[in-house]
Amino acid sequence: MRVSNRALNERLLQHIQTSSQQLNETQERVASGRRINRASDDPFAANRSIMARSDRNVIEQRLRTAHLAQSELAVTESAIVSLSSVLTRAQELAVQADSSGLDGSARHQIAAEVDELINEALQVANTSHGGRRIFGGFQSGVPPFVPDVAVSPASVTYQGDAGRVMRAIGDGEEIAVNLDGEALFDGVFTSLIAFRDALRSNDRPAINSAAVAIGQEIEGALQARGEIGARMRRLDLVMDRMQDDDFRLRTLVSELEEVDLTAEVVELQMRDMAFQAALSATGRSLNLSLLDYLR
Repeated sequence: MRVSNRALNERLLQHIQTSSQQLNETQERVASGRRINRASDDPFAANRSIMARSDRNVIEQRLRTAHLAQSELAVTESAIVSLSSVLTRAQELAVQADSSGLDGSARHQIAAEVDELINEALQVANTSHGGRRIFGGFQSGVPPFVPDVAVSPASVTYQGDAGRVMRAIGDGEEIAVNLDGEALFDGVFTSLIAFRDALRSNDRPAINSAAVAIGQEIEGALQARGEIGARMRRLDLVMDRMQDDDFRLRTLVSELEEVDLTAEVVELQMRDMAFQAALSATGRSLNLSLLDYLR
């Protein structure tokens, strides 16, 4: 009979311990708001959650790179817009300078404005963003375009290279964030300098030739802007896709880790009632008070 009572008591105590453990686990989930607080809670779900978080970290890094590429392309586009404005103004001056009513003195005054346009084109060509000269290729630490003299240059030398600056935006996916500065600007400086010199020498045929060349450079700038625009649209699509993937993974992690708080609170109340009932039943069975049991 004693063995039977002892076995009964052990089963009752084990039941209390189990109820207490379940109550503690439910309390922990309610307090943390998480279904998985340690890998042992659900090894399979914990492993999937770790993998999803790792994938999110990769996406977040790629998104940061994509945002960098986006800003670089935006600066490049803005520079091309500024270059187009310079060339458009030069073309307007060429039309004005071709007037038979202008004499050499008037054209010389127009040449002074063209000198300012050359200086502005130099500023655009040497644009810097994030410590990198955007039209210098890999030689991005120094101004890529250097005039022979600071004021009214007769030539501009390119000291960059044709290196393509690439940004990794996906799994084996890259995008170029720069243009060949020499290809874009070399003709610009040649045309503007020739136009200015033709104005100074009051040479109308040379002015007309320079005007034609400036028109071609405007077309080149438009094509360059179109190319940058196409890259920006592609980048937008890539970023939208990555953001969708990130949302999907974030939802998966939430489903794996987070609890239904309302359901957990109901379960907490039920487990608390079960634990209190187990204590009461055990106390009556052993003819012990709760205080005696705890001791």
